Amino acid sequence: MWGNGAVTLPKKWRDRYPTKNFLAKENISGNLVIMPVEDIVYYEREDGSYGLHFPRGIEAGELLRRFEAASKKIEREERRLSKKSRTKK
Repeated sequence: MWGNGAVTLPKKWRDRYPTKNFLAKENISGNLVIMPVEDIVYYEREDGSYGLHFPRGIEAGELLRRFEAASKKIEREERRLSKKSRTKK
């Protein structure tokens, strides 16, 4: 561990996972658990569909939090655009 709190993982471990992001958290036994965190992949298809892909999956509660945050952001943007279009009339 470095003085700034950074931890160096062995190259063998880093090469095992297709990510540069890892999550470290303490489990109930007090042990530090290091897990790879895969990037979220956004995709768009030619048929107009789009979405997010979580290569290693996502915890249901985290998915719900992200969905709610995205919904709120969309609602705010829709209100802003609606308000903007009314003021132009």
